[in-house]
Amino acid sequence: MKKLIAALAVLPLAVLLTVGCGKAPVEGPELSAPVVMKTVYESATLCGKCGEVKGGEACCVADAEICADCKLHKGAPGCCKIEAGADATLCAHCGEVKGSESCCVEGAATCEKCGLHKGAPGCCTLKKVVAEEEAPAATEES
Repeated sequence: MKKLIAALAVLPLAVLLTVGCGKAPVEGPELSAPVVMKTVYESATLCGKCGEVKGGEACCVADAEICADCKLHKGAPGCCKIEAGADATLCAHCGEVKGSESCCVEGAATCEKCGLHKGAPGCCTLKKVVAEEEAPAATEES
């Protein structure tokens, strides 16, 4: 009889350890959805006269070295990448010239530093803006 009483006394403890008490393991406020930080870039316009970012300190500087091939500032973001004489607006999503064949092409190689298309005129040139985005809610599978 003593063994039966001892077993009945231990049974609730065993159930509690196996199933748990029903409380959340971590205390604190519950989040409605996970928040993901994503780097976003501002679009920029390259000057058609020099190839630099329009309005920047290097834009149309008089003593800049000129590229023999494209006639824009040598080493400028637009050097040999845009047509001289025409301003070019860069895409904030990929860094390429907006509307060009290479703009937002899927599968393009991306830069390890900025995440834009590697070698694009906006690669490591565009100004970063950080925005919060909510991750999409998980869907139940049937």
